[in-house]
Amino acid sequence: MRSWLAWSSTALLALIGCGPSETGGELVTFQPLASGLVGVHGSTDFDTGSGYRVHLSAAKLHIGAIYLRLGQSNPGSANASCVGATTYGLQVPGPADVDVLSDELQPFTVQGNATSDLDQSAEIWLNGEQESVTSGNGETSGRGDINAIDSTTIVASVAGVARKGDKAFPFEGSIRIGRDRLIPTSNPAQPGQNPICKLRIVSPIPVHIRPEAGGQLLLRVDPRPWLDSVEFATLLPGEDGTTLEIRDVSNGSGPDVAASRNFFSGVTGASADVYQFSWFNPAL
Repeated sequence: MRSWLAWSSTALLALIGCGPSETGGELVTFQPLASGLVGVHGSTDFDTGSGYRVHLSAAKLHIGAIYLRLGQSNPGSANASCVGATTYGLQVPGPADVDVLSDELQPFTVQGNATSDLDQSAEIWLNGEQESVTSGNGETSGRGDINAIDSTTIVASVAGVARKGDKAFPFEGSIRIGRDRLIPTSNPAQPGQNPICKLRIVSPIPVHIRPEAGGQLLLRVDPRPWLDSVEFATLLPGEDGTTLEIRDVSNGSGPDVAASRNFFSGVTGASADVYQFSWFNPAL
């Protein structure tokens, strides 16, 4: 079983073994940071593609880890592995809980490591932080395993009010990526055909980053596209009976299921409009 802190053997060689001789780059240690929209402090207003005017008053994202690859391909797309045969040039193997309605630079809980080679694609891991989790084969693993079937960690949440014409739709929503998100396999002989780790990895996000000593990695998150395709008028009231809920569902029927799916796709889609990486030197 692969832990969320674990790497492929290629990645380990590239970063902590004979990496510089393998990749040609020097090793760099840095402080990773995350932030929301520039100039935003607590809320933002915007129009969606569905014709709503949205006042977004809360938006948070839990990031489990970040990995940058030297190549542009998506190694997890052609097989059941979520890592595959690839070379990672940068790792941030630890979490951050980010208020994406704040332009404050918010640090990850761990330092990052990289080589000074050019990275061209990025992965954001939306894995959780349970102390003990159970995999598909019944084994128990450690904290935050990317392959764990069960998860109670909220990886994204939003709240606000959407308006269309003279109608207002107060809403809230959250996403957990756990057992109820599993995609049924079409072939009983291949029970691992649709691993849950693929749902938790936002990839490939295009980047063009060459880490240098003294620099820092910054991820800016724009939550507005998360809601761009949500039809708020189809949502049903939540527990309080008045606030509408973007339910954390992927299957089933009901007028609000499509809205829930669209919210999930907005969060997990590998869009450079939503997730923007940069490298900067704070001393300059």
